[in-house]
Amino acid sequence: MKYHLSATCLPSLRQGRSRERTISRQLMIAGNEGILVVDKATGPTSHDVVAMARRTLQLRRIGHCGTLDPLASGVLVLCLGPMTRLSDWISRGEKEYTAALRLGATSSTDDAQGEIRPVVETIPSLGQIEHAMGSFRGLIEQVPPAYSAVKVDGVRSYKRARRNEDVELAARQIRVDRFEVVEYQPPCLRVRVECGKGTYIRSLARDLGAALGCGAYVEELRRLRIGTMKAENGVGLETLRAGDDEGALQAALIEPRLALRGILEPLDIEPLAARTFAHGQPVTADALPDQERAVFSSGRFLGIGRTGEGQVQPAKVFAAPEAIA
Repeated sequence: MKYHLSATCLPSLRQGRSRERTISRQLMIAGNEGILVVDKATGPTSHDVVAMARRTLQLRRIGHCGTLDPLASGVLVLCLGPMTRLSDWISRGEKEYTAALRLGATSSTDDAQGEIRPVVETIPSLGQIEHAMGSFRGLIEQVPPAYSAVKVDGVRSYKRARRNEDVELAARQIRVDRFEVVEYQPPCLRVRVECGKGTYIRSLARDLGAALGCGAYVEELRRLRIGTMKAENGVGLETLRAGDDEGALQAALIEPRLALRGILEPLDIEPLAARTFAHGQPVTADALPDQERAVFSSGRFLGIGRTGEGQVQPAKVFAAPEAIA
């Protein structure tokens, strides 16, 4: 399915509120496919970007797939309307980052915005750094930063930290597929990271610094992609704020098949079975492993289903039965 901005709507794009409502309708293709890639600049919070999109698109129901700190830039995926129900799956996609770490000091927030505390003047060699990085690849245990959105007894950790309360967060298992040096000009270390959901780059920096005995914190952070969705294909904040560049907004839209690539295996079912699936009823299928899949029919995204025992059981339905021919 290709997204298309109707030429008949273009005049209204120049007319205040009606222009914004038109954009909102255009981005909500077929009423259920609205996934927008934003290339966030440093400064705004992820919530700020969501609020900006709500104002521009005149759409309340918008959520993001994975928080970016104000210090960070790069890919922030927005799910529009009913597509917010897909955010949990999209956030599972592999993430790629580049980061600039400063060695020789620690930070109360594990980034440049906290209280900086010098540790040592002797900075490790490149060989020592690369050796230490090997301990942070694969499945590892990681403690989130004290200044994070993780809840402790129902309260966000960063709120407790701001009140100078002692914050003890439990370690959690994460996956780091790549953690390598891009450039080293002491005391600045530039790295590339590919990782799974729940990984904190600030914690990687903190723990690497501890392993080296010199301390480290994040000075710059950029998220290059989530799954197959890349920063260079995203819309900038100025374009999102203005809402008057229909070409850029259209180019930034992602179809569910692409958004879920590498996260869920696709499964195409026959048109006759599509309506049954849309009613939330299981449909017969070839013998397939027990796993979640993105279900399509005739190019249309139907929802998420779980295969097994010769059938597909709907887990999350997006297509309305009456909309299926």
